[in-house]
Amino acid sequence: MTTPIPAGLKILGFFIGAGLLLLCSCSTMATRGVPADSSVRQVDFRAAPEMKIFAGRVRQVGDEMYPRICALLAESNSTFPRQFDVCFKQHLARGQYGEAEITQIRLSAAAYQEFTNNPAFLDALLVHEMAHVAQHYFRPLLGGWLVVHHHPPPCWTEGMADYVCFKLAQTNGLRCPECGYQYPDYRSGYSCAGAFLLYLESHYDSNIVRQLNQTLRFGGYSDRFFAQTTGRELPALWAEFQHTAAFTPVAARMLQLEQSLGYANGQPPRNIKKRFRALVEKQADPVMKEMLKSAHVLGNEMDDIQGHLAVYLYLAQPGGSAEAFLFNNEGLPPGFAHGDQVSLDFVLGEPDLDQIFPVTRSLTLTRKGDSSSYHYTVFRASADGPWKLQRAWRTTSAGGVEEYPVP
Repeated sequence: MTTPIPAGLKILGFFIGAGLLLLCSCSTMATRGVPADSSVRQVDFRAAPEMKIFAGRVRQVGDEMYPRICALLAESNSTFPRQFDVCFKQHLARGQYGEAEITQIRLSAAAYQEFTNNPAFLDALLVHEMAHVAQHYFRPLLGGWLVVHHHPPPCWTEGMADYVCFKLAQTNGLRCPECGYQYPDYRSGYSCAGAFLLYLESHYDSNIVRQLNQTLRFGGYSDRFFAQTTGRELPALWAEFQHTAAFTPVAARMLQLEQSLGYANGQPPRNIKKRFRALVEKQADPVMKEMLKSAHVLGNEMDDIQGHLAVYLYLAQPGGSAEAFLFNNEGLPPGFAHGDQVSLDFVLGEPDLDQIFPVTRSLTLTRKGDSSSYHYTVFRASADGPWKLQRAWRTTSAGGVEEYPVP
């Protein structure tokens, strides 16, 4: 899976024995070394015809980038699938925008607007999923019916896929090689684990990612791998990395929050939702409680606990959030009166969660029984500075615009 949107390697089927999986899925034979003719075998948009407009770009990016991905991960006698298929689907599980299964990449039509507005996002998502194909951890046997499965740790599976994006400069302008709200720990995978791998590569062993990929392929991984390749134990390396700029202050806040909620080894306790509700009830004010009911993180389902934690930290950030400022700014935002039933539904993307100052936020409110929309632009120059209202205006269903005076 990807990028700013969580993406994962999903394998469908059922176990028929230790380390084996029975599948009905397209697959292709692997060739030794970096395949010279690596390419997209086919782009299938029959299940989502509206995605046909992206087929040409998918093929172009796939044919250009896949050989580079293979070269980046190649180690000694590495083998890679020669070709892969890309299939567009109307929806993917858990609201994902992309997933990979052996030699098939699936992309969601739910990302239509994202792909249209930001073609680089499609490129980055495809590169991330092609990295999963090249990782080749699930290798078909006996014509593809039996698949050897070594259960590689997801943190390294996803972290290495983001590492590939960073190395090939396919970051879509949203995700940087760092730990943040969504991925505060290397065990979270994705951008945090990718940033950690980049650090280890530059400070300890330029071939560490190639060696890790090879180890994961053959099922011999343990955390001792890092001591053997760097001379230092993994916990010590992680503690060292936390003193770098890639480990952001918001990642530190998230780890602190997770610790207070009983996380262990990056995993939540079984009663995490109950613990989080108790935390909100004890520490959140009425405005935050209302916002937590409607806000969510782009790419996360509404019941995703990590998304809720991210929203909570966003709303509880030092100096407060733009949304809280708007509602607490002398009680009501311009255009509203006491007794009005106000609604604010907002979606947070990674730039909102990992804020880089100065920050400008645009918010829209609605009022029950009123077809107008109320718009506000707020600005904050620095983490130590206050939020300020820059503009307030109302738009009507007939296209009218009414500006409100700003203090």
